[in-house]
Order: sequence, then structure tokens, then C-alpha cells
Amino acid sequence: MNRILLEILRRKRIVIAVIVSLTVLNVILVSVIASYQEPKLEISRSKWIELRRLVARAGHADALSLHRQGTVDLEKLNTRIPHKREFARLVSDILQEASDNGVATGNISYKPSQVKDEALLSYKLTMAASGDYAAVKSYLSDLQQNRELIVVDSVSLDNSDLYSENVVMNLSITIYLREGA
Repeated sequence: MNRILLEILRRKRIVIAVIVSLTVLNVILVSVIASYQEPKLEISRSKWIELRRLVARAGHADALSLHRQGTVDLEKLNTRIPHKREFARLVSDILQEASDNGVATGNISYKPSQVKDEALLSYKLTMAASGDYAAVKSYLSDLQQNRELIVVDSVSLDNSDLYSENVVMNLSITIYLREGA
């Protein structure tokens, strides 16, 4: 039996050396993971759990503070809603922003409607604007950052010519206005 074992060791020396090396490497890696990485992972996991707990607690504010914050937010929103008489100025501002960005505008159509249970009107504007991609993108960004309550409902971009950068943007916007004077 010893003789057979010695013969196997002599003939398969390289294979056995590789197996022994991999086994030693595996033992070293397992000990590194157990002694170094697992404690660090546990510390990171407990920090993460504590942060989630703090965020969950922060979301459960008392009803009075929620009401106060909601009232402040509504007042801010109401200051952003212009009166009906300012509709022409708003449309002019929208067209001026297009011009400032180097975007050409086409026909504009609008449809007014009453907002249910509120003293508000909504004007749904549809228009086409064209220019190079950077200008159209900049114009859209300016519209979204407008101080008044203007909502960009939908945008579609079209470029029918593969060799020019002229982009046509079909845009649908809703403008909210207060009724009355």
C-alpha cells in the first residue's frame, strides 16, 4: 500500500502540489474573511439598519407640524398661480423664452377649462417648436423652471432629416390661473 502511494505521489507530483496550494490558499482566504471582512460587514449592516430606523422615525412627524408644513406649502403654491388677466403675458413669456433660446415656434392653440372644486382655470396649450437639439433642450428646461404654475404635460421630439440637427418638439403645456380680476 505504501509503495502504491509513493508511486502515485511520484507520478502526480504537480497535480498534488496544485491541490495542496489551492487548499492552503482557500484556508487563508476563509480565515481573512472570518477575521476581517465579516466584522466590518456586520458594523456596516448595523449602521445601515440604524440609519433606516432614523429615516423611518423622521417620516412620522406629528399631525400639527404636518398641518403647518402643508399650510405653508399651499401658500407658496398659491403665490405661483397668476390671475386670469395675466394669460397674455404668460404666453408672451413662453414665446420670449423660445426666442431667447434660439427656438422657432409654430402655431399655438389653447383650450381653457374650469378646475373642479377650485376657483382656478387651466389653459391647455399645444405648440410646435423647432431648433437644434441643444436649443430645444434648453428651452424645455427654462419652461420647467418657470416661476408661475406651468406644467409640461407631454413632449415629443422628431428629426426627419438625418443630416441636419433640426429637431421639432411638439409640446403640451397646462397653465393654471386664478379666476376673477
